[in-house]
Amino acid sequence: MERPNRPEPGARLCALGDIPDCGALEVQFGDGSENFRVLLLRRGERVWTYLNFCPHFSLPLNYQPQTFLVLDDAVVCAHHTAFFNLSDGRCTDGPCVGNSLTALPHHRVGDEIRFGAAPAVSP
Repeated sequence: MERPNRPEPGARLCALGDIPDCGALEVQFGDGSENFRVLLLRRGERVWTYLNFCPHFSLPLNYQPQTFLVLDDAVVCAHHTAFFNLSDGRCTDGPCVGNSLTALPHHRVGDEIRFGAAPAVSP
């Protein structure tokens, strides 16, 4: 399903250092109820990006701006305590076991995290 305000491929999300190590950052595109909310999770140099939208109750994973509960290998929904793997977004505990967060493509350009797949490199 296509959502309004989805960023263009190559749009800058943030710098790697903007995401707390072993933590999360949300970047929004658009305003109000039609905003596109990108959740970025980080462990060292690894970054995962998901739509910040719980499949159980159609709400963001956080109550307060930029406040996420990130455990060893999971991010937890603040509304109904669903646990989602960092690596694949799959719910492993809580009311939506077996469902997953929507993964979003991203790539790095130096220290920047960009939206979308990396551009093809010409030979």
